[in-house]
Amino acid sequence: MKIAGITILLPLLTLTGCAVSQKLSPPQDGKRVKVAVVKPADVDILPMNVIYRSERCRDKILTSTGAISSRDGYHLLTVPFKPEAGSNVVSNAVAFDGGGQCGWKLSNIRFQFQFHDMTAFGQDIKKNIPNDIVFVFDEHAPPRGDGHYEVRSGAVIIQSEYYPVIMNERLIQHAKVLSIEGKRMLTYKLHNTDSIIFSPKVYSEKAVRVLGPEVFGGEAIITYPDGTKISSIKGQHPIDFEKLKLMK
Repeated sequence: MKIAGITILLPLLTLTGCAVSQKLSPPQDGKRVKVAVVKPADVDILPMNVIYRSERCRDKILTSTGAISSRDGYHLLTVPFKPEAGSNVVSNAVAFDGGGQCGWKLSNIRFQFQFHDMTAFGQDIKKNIPNDIVFVFDEHAPPRGDGHYEVRSGAVIIQSEYYPVIMNERLIQHAKVLSIEGKRMLTYKLHNTDSIIFSPKVYSEKAVRVLGPEVFGGEAIITYPDGTKISSIKGQHPIDFEKLKLMK
């Protein structure tokens, strides 16, 4: 029985052996994708979280049945955006081929953005929640969401609209929270793409205020910039962004 047990485990020791360096080493002349953001004045663009995967350097995992299995290796790289001189654009380039002994390949890119100064929307706001966007380059599932995405190819330009939402949370946190909201969970699967431009339009003057319920299952009140109030129970009336677009 001992011999059989050793035979089963040896392949796993080979998969997770520490003799192979897991460092990235992108070739200098390798293909890259440029990610650029047309930055609104009152919004911060946070660094990119870049995920590389490797079939060669695999991670050992424990399945729900208690069995030991493996999956493609995972390497996280943080890449900051750099301002482009004379413009409101920030950008950086990411290598498709991560190189190294593991043969790392680009899997996905995710970055967040948030309002620069949350106190501009009220001195009593306690938290500033960002929004995000994800680009997928392989067959692995996106790093968040339900796995759905929009397919794009070639040079990609994405334009989307965002609004400030101030939630007065009265159940758990008992605090006002600012978020930047629009179309949720922007996720794109890209093919033959070497250029991405994200151009968010942010309507900072069209703040929506949400007065949260005082009891579980209670009623929330959504107040739009024109003073319109709508009652919401358990998310039955989400924020109407089409309504916001029409407001002057």
